[in-house]
Amino acid sequence: MIKDRLETIFRQSFEIGKFTEDLSIDNVTGWDSMAHVGLILALQKEFAVSIPTVDALELTSVKNIIKYLASKGFSLK
Repeated sequence: MIKDRLETIFRQSFEIGKFTEDLSIDNVTGWDSMAHVGLILALQKEFAVSIPTVDALELTSVKNIIKYLASKGFSLK
């Protein structure tokens, strides 16, 4: 399930409380430009996808990441 895998990545990357789709670059402490690069690399590794820079720039929330991965064929279930 995408959400479980994302939660693991977010917990490893950031100090978060509850994992929700509302987490974003605007409300996660430490999610700056360098952390974003690390997050994109972790997503690429975990999901075995190549994320072009133009797409990576838009992946600034859990909601957007889920939509992106779903568009690449990953199941929400």
